[in-house]
Amino acid sequence: MSEKNKVIVNIHGQEYTMVGSESQEYMQHVAKYVNDKMTEVARNSRQLSTSMIAVLTCLNVGDDYIKNKDELEKLQIEVIKPLQELEEMRMKLEGTIEEFQNRESEYKEAIRLLEEEKKTIKLTLKEKNEALKESENFKELLSLKEQELVELTEENEELHEKIFDGQMKYVQARKELDSFIETFDEKDK
Repeated sequence: MSEKNKVIVNIHGQEYTMVGSESQEYMQHVAKYVNDKMTEVARNSRQLSTSMIAVLTCLNVGDDYIKNKDELEKLQIEVIKPLQELEEMRMKLEGTIEEFQNRESEYKEAIRLLEEEKKTIKLTLKEKNEALKESENFKELLSLKEQELVELTEENEELHEKIFDGQMKYVQARKELDSFIETFDEKDK
C-alpha cells in the first residue's frame, strides 16, 4: 500500500486538509489551481455565495477538462494515423521483399538450368538446334525476370520513400503533441 501524504491548503479563504498518495507539492499545486479559479469566479460575480462560486468553478474546471481531453484525443488520432499508414507500408514492403526473393530464386534457378543445359549439350546438329531454341527461350525468360527484378527494385525504392514520409509525419505529429503538452503544462502553472 502506498504511503499517504497530508497537506493543509487554503482555498477561497478556508483551510482544508488534503490526504493522498501524490506528493505534497502536487496537492498544493491542485489546491492553488482550484483557489485561482474560485477567485476568478468570485471576482466576476461578487454577489454569489461560496457554494455558488464552488459550483461555477467546478463547471469552469469541467469545461477546461473536457476541451483539453477532446483536444488530446484529436491529437492522439492524428498521431495514430501516420503510425497505421507506416504499418501498412511496412506490410507492403514485406510483401514486396518476399515477392522479390521468390523472383530472385526463380531467376537463379533459371540461370542454373541454363548453365546445366549448356554443359550437357552434346547432341547432333538437329538436337543442338533444338537445344539452342530452348536456350533462347531461357534467355527471354531471363530477360523478363531481369525486367521484373528492375520493376520490383523500383517499387521497393518507392515503398522506402513512403515509409520515410510516414516516419516524417509521425515525427511532426509527435512534435505537435509535445508542444501541446508543454503549452498545457504552462497553463497549469
